[in-house]
Amino acid sequence: MSRISTGLKSVAVATVLAMAFMPVLPAQAAPKTVVTVWSFGNVIRESLQAEYEKMHPDIDIVVKKGELDPHHNSLTTAMLSKNTPDIAAVEVSYSGYFRSYPKYFTDLRTLGATDIEKDYLDWRWDQGVADNGAVIGIPTDVGGAAIAYRTDLFKAAGMPTEPDKVSALWPTWEKYISTGQAYRTKTKKSFLDSSGTIYAAVLNQGTQKYYDRGGKLVYSTNPQVKKAFDTSSKALVAGIGSNISQFTSDWNVGMNKGTFATIIAPAWMMDYIKQQAPKTKGKWNIASLPGGGGNIGGSQLTIPASAKHPQEAWDFMKWYLAPAQQLTVFKEYGLFPSTKSLYDDASVKNYKDPFFSNAPVGAIYTAGALSLKPIFEGRKQRAIDNIFGQALSRIALKKQTASAGWKQALAEIKKTVG
Repeated sequence: MSRISTGLKSVAVATVLAMAFMPVLPAQAAPKTVVTVWSFGNVIRESLQAEYEKMHPDIDIVVKKGELDPHHNSLTTAMLSKNTPDIAAVEVSYSGYFRSYPKYFTDLRTLGATDIEKDYLDWRWDQGVADNGAVIGIPTDVGGAAIAYRTDLFKAAGMPTEPDKVSALWPTWEKYISTGQAYRTKTKKSFLDSSGTIYAAVLNQGTQKYYDRGGKLVYSTNPQVKKAFDTSSKALVAGIGSNISQFTSDWNVGMNKGTFATIIAPAWMMDYIKQQAPKTKGKWNIASLPGGGGNIGGSQLTIPASAKHPQEAWDFMKWYLAPAQQLTVFKEYGLFPSTKSLYDDASVKNYKDPFFSNAPVGAIYTAGALSLKPIFEGRKQRAIDNIFGQALSRIALKKQTASAGWKQALAEIKKTVG
């Protein structure tokens, strides 16, 4: 044997011995798939997010939450640059705009949306269907509206506190405003948090808003728009509201201190009241909305066309918005389900909320959801909303009369959207 072969053998033995005494390093965990979500408000619940991540240890759900209008503006910019999240929440008032641009979204039918369509309310499902028939969004909840009121403040003002008797005070919006005036005269306090909120409530009690089903603008001729504007203006002039903007720190303080006695409350509003005024538990109840039911708000979850992980996004969405999870969200947070299969569930129909004096909120919002009629949401829906809102703000600040505010709003809308 040559010296070279002997040397190689010695090296090999030394290498084996060295490897035998090397420390064993732990195996590195496989990297997680990060599913990004852009949202607003409380559309995505942390408890369910954590539950899904526990069930799927290879998935990490990362949520970025913004304010309503900035969120949608950022989403528009992101779609143009193809730098989007995997999932994006879209509020109903923006649904008409995004339905006009289906190319920026994944058609969820390609991922299995057709199989779950039967689970959802028809009119809520339709709000996520694009102009070309593509399904771009799955509905999260239904915002059927009612009136949340403080029983302690009503009692102190010598007013009835039982829901049926309270509802009888305001069969119409005119009666609601006159009740508010009487309350203000007696207590020197505000009756409603913000009179401007009446506008959306009345508007959504009609069968159309700013567009007809064919997409034609009717904001200046639809009598329901004028009715909503005039009713809200009357409330502003009557001074029944505090004019504190909702979702602000002053609004939170007002709820706790009893600055106002009523709030127009879509189902999702109940959770805000619970979160921001937990010590008022048992002091609230729920009464009917003047003039009958209506829907305020609601959202869809979408998957942008440039999402990096569309399949993983769909898997989470499908689970998160399934009836079982929607039932959990309803019981824990009060958001009313968009899955109609739950409406016959006794745990929904018979649910009473202890925070709201054991009000039968399940029966109230179920009846409202089933009686609602779909309203077509047009492409510039939110822009028109904002212009009318600005006009009402000027009226609230006594900078304009109602007639002048209406006239200026129409001119601005025509200039902005045609």
